[in-house]
Amino acid sequence: MGRAKIKRGNTNVDMTAMCDVAFLLLSFFILTTHFKPSDAVEVQPPSSVASKIAPEKDAFMVSIKMDGKVFIQMSNDMKGDVIDELSTARNLNLSAEDKKYFIQSYFVGTPLSQLTQFIRLKPEDMSKVKLTGVPVDSTNNELQAWINAAINAYKGRKINFLIKGDNNSKYIVFRNVINAFKKNEVFKYQLVTNPEGIPLGSELEKKNLAGESAPEQ
Repeated sequence: MGRAKIKRGNTNVDMTAMCDVAFLLLSFFILTTHFKPSDAVEVQPPSSVASKIAPEKDAFMVSIKMDGKVFIQMSNDMKGDVIDELSTARNLNLSAEDKKYFIQSYFVGTPLSQLTQFIRLKPEDMSKVKLTGVPVDSTNNELQAWINAAINAYKGRKINFLIKGDNNSKYIVFRNVINAFKKNEVFKYQLVTNPEGIPLGSELEKKNLAGESAPEQ
């Protein structure tokens, strides 16, 4: 007796719909992703054994280059309030267009007298211009005005003040930056360092291992 012939089904699967969904998801993630802005300037901070990450929200960071020039970088959500406060306090008479350019800029790297020209520079033109930085000397410490504007604009809200100094920057510049914070009665700030692993065999590693092995209470 002959065997019954089983009809084979079509094993081809139409993947058109799946490809459409994949491209839609990819487009969605690309459009909604917020890329981290580049640092204000190239700074090589000292290394430290630390696991704490510098906050990005409500952050006001002061960068100190090796040559002693100082730059300011702020979170996007606080730029508008800070520039409004500073414009009023220092009678800068900034226009709505000036404020728009400031909010779009990545950092502040010039005295207030040159601010309107600086914020109109395109990113590709930054390397062609010699940036003087924010004045922090004893006779003209404009960093103090920026910090004061941030505090007044953020009354009742916490600001994460950060200092990122180059490992080879001079102490006198760092001292002037600290004085700008002291003048505004800001004594809590975070020093941004280059994190590295805990050295093997060090006392810190032994303490961490002891903490991990300790029984829970």
